[in-house]
Amino acid sequence: MKVKKLIIVLAPLGILFVVICAVVSLTRPYFPPRPKNTTLEFWICDDVSSVDWNGHDEITGWMGAREFLGKDYHMSTQGGKPNVRVSYLLTAWPDYADDGQYVTTIEITDPAVFVYGLTVESEPTEFERVMMSMGYKVELADNSIQRAVRDGFTFSICRGDTPKLVISAEVSNREEICF
Repeated sequence: MKVKKLIIVLAPLGILFVVICAVVSLTRPYFPPRPKNTTLEFWICDDVSSVDWNGHDEITGWMGAREFLGKDYHMSTQGGKPNVRVSYLLTAWPDYADDGQYVTTIEITDPAVFVYGLTVESEPTEFERVMMSMGYKVELADNSIQRAVRDGFTFSICRGDTPKLVISAEVSNREEICF
């Protein structure tokens, strides 16, 4: 009799626990997984506040942000961005008013860098297949830009003279900071 009462009390608690765990896991915000087999030093939204950027060339001209080339890339002798590069744009995140330095944009023009098996030279159908399989909505912005969007994260392939793959995280501006 006591066992039966104990089961009657514990069964609803167990069901409640399972439901709470399911709700918590479903409400966790989406975050793009770090790709395997990539040579990227950092991934989107990595906290890089404590990174020593010595050995990385800085691309100046930003207000409220900093941009660095990957360690294997260097500014041209004229001081401009190299044609083949990986660069990381650092801002506060998830809002510009927040503290910290996070990678909020990764720009890749180096065809040797892979992200989820994609490169700057990937065909439109391959980009669409890979991104849709990960739950992204894929759109053609114009004839030269293909964009995949999901929960504040965007992957874009820009085709043209210097093709590039751009990965970005949306950053809000709740205090309407003017840069």
